[in-house]
Amino acid sequence: MNKIAKLFKAIKLIIQRPVLLNLIVNDQSVLQKKFEKRYGSIPLKEIDIFDWPQAQQLNVSPMSFLSGSSLVTDFALLQILSIHYKVQTYFEIGTWRGESVANVSPFVTGAYTLNLPDETMRKLGHTQAYIDSHRYFSKKLSNVTHLFGDSATFDFSEFYGRMDLIFIDGDHSLKAVQRDTQTALKLQKSLDSIIVWHDAKSDTEYPRYEVLMGILNGLPKEMHQHVFLVRNSLCAVYLPNNNQYQEMQINALPTRFFELSLSQQNLQMPNSSSQIK
Repeated sequence: MNKIAKLFKAIKLIIQRPVLLNLIVNDQSVLQKKFEKRYGSIPLKEIDIFDWPQAQQLNVSPMSFLSGSSLVTDFALLQILSIHYKVQTYFEIGTWRGESVANVSPFVTGAYTLNLPDETMRKLGHTQAYIDSHRYFSKKLSNVTHLFGDSATFDFSEFYGRMDLIFIDGDHSLKAVQRDTQTALKLQKSLDSIIVWHDAKSDTEYPRYEVLMGILNGLPKEMHQHVFLVRNSLCAVYLPNNNQYQEMQINALPTRFFELSLSQQNLQMPNSSSQIK
């Protein structure tokens, strides 16, 4: 099939299924070109937080290893930052099973986590099993407050100027990341408060350009120099007082390996309609 024939076939498919256009617009190569056009003069910098003393002996728990979960190193990162910076107050956008806030909970005084209300998720067509999974690991933690709403419309004013660490793990579209980043700036207790973005990389080495554009769009230009991708994780972090970094390298030789000792804890399943029969 020649190129012209392929072009007409592609146009026909897009007319029949307009959603396919999103695959083209959101293709990583397209997004990379957009990113480089706007922010090409800014080098992608990488920080190795797992070289810090606090990273030498950690207990990451809970960790479900189920769909949509973060990596072990992502949860470890939140613990390391909480310990190293003596974080007292933590706020996250996007609760899911509650694993991230549960991993931070032992190290902070107060934690707040925002997610869509159950009824909203039900109206969006999500299954009861999906809805029941939310807050599973965090709902009984005494220092965790669960908040309900859409980060696009939620009134955050009660929490402005109170947070030492903000974790953004909600909608990962460019506009949503930009909006949530601007919200995080208002939540910061000071300019030294830390912001972490999940899924700033598509895997532990390759950048996710849509999220990175949302981050930089949402921050003042003077803060761009303090944004780092985190080696061995999917995260990016705003650390204003960090001077230890290197330009990001893809497929570089490993400088370490991690050793995991797995301990399994069985959970008692509740009697609910979400159980598999």
